[in-house]
Amino acid sequence: MTSSAPRRIGRRGLLASAVAVTVTYATSPRAASSSELDVVAGAPRTFSLPPGRSLVELTIPADVYVSIGIFGPAASLRSVALNGTGPSVRAVRSSAPIAEDGLLPRVLSLAPSAIAAPAQLVVDVVDSVVVEMVASDPTELAAPDAKAMVRGEARARPLVGVPPPTSPEDGWVLQTPSRYAFLRLDMAVALFSAMRATRRRFKGDPIAIGDASQWDGRRPASDRDAPRHISHVGGRDVDLGLPSSDGTQSLLEDRCRGVRLAEDRFGCAPGTVRGLDPRRLAHLLGGVCDAAPGLVTKIYLDEVYRREVIAAAPALVERKWLREEAASALSEDGVLVASPWHTDHVHVRFHGEEGRTLFTR
Repeated sequence: MTSSAPRRIGRRGLLASAVAVTVTYATSPRAASSSELDVVAGAPRTFSLPPGRSLVELTIPADVYVSIGIFGPAASLRSVALNGTGPSVRAVRSSAPIAEDGLLPRVLSLAPSAIAAPAQLVVDVVDSVVVEMVASDPTELAAPDAKAMVRGEARARPLVGVPPPTSPEDGWVLQTPSRYAFLRLDMAVALFSAMRATRRRFKGDPIAIGDASQWDGRRPASDRDAPRHISHVGGRDVDLGLPSSDGTQSLLEDRCRGVRLAEDRFGCAPGTVRGLDPRRLAHLLGGVCDAAPGLVTKIYLDEVYRREVIAAAPALVERKWLREEAASALSEDGVLVASPWHTDHVHVRFHGEEGRTLFTR
């Protein structure tokens, strides 16, 4: 069994030179082989793994969002684990998404870490698979000029995977397969900021993040030929759970008694809201608006929840827990839109271009 220490990946997420990555295949206790792959600057960090159990030595770069995708036949995965000492690696190991389904593609997303850290990816599969590691610079937040994009002189901001929380103070939990939890970078940063601020302010339980976009920017479950939603393209939409006040988890689940309001409309029956914390919900939604001024175009939620948020927002603004951007957004004439079929979640939509996928698959 051979080994090779990968050189550090630069802080801007690009390889400064070719990096040797040792991939050790251990398909049985008596059979093992290894090979070294050169990953060149600007090229995909991609390698194949054979059937069986493989151990891949990696270095997780510093200061970047990282996603590791495992691609192959949907039912091929037996198990996958990422081991290491870095906090973002430990979070991946200990915080699997609530709704992870064990199918491929499987994506492991990591939050930026202060230092580069070694890690071991252990993959056990029935069929051959391809592994791809991508990284994005977290400072790539500025909106590209539309005309420059048309001329090919600018590019869309990247899609990043929602990472598992590195501590309870992050304030979120992931409630969708990780391959369906990709957001445009600026939207991800604004959402994470609001989640952490809401956790600091109220010390409540983590609030669930549900469907955003697929790893390739398409609607979630497009990989199964059964796309969910009529939007959620390009990482500009995300579904969020409803903060609880009754000790239950703040997940994407009903907080009212849903009824058929019309043949094509389903919503909360008036007076049936139970276990909803409207202050936390208003703080979270207002925090997203404050973190990204002018970029939240719509927030879809049931009319009953909408009324609760509008009523809760002024006191939060008066206490200076929210700023004027949030005060306007959460007003009667703001971005809150009463929408049927939203009894179990809220849906936040951002303005701007569709994010670009960093994966080649």
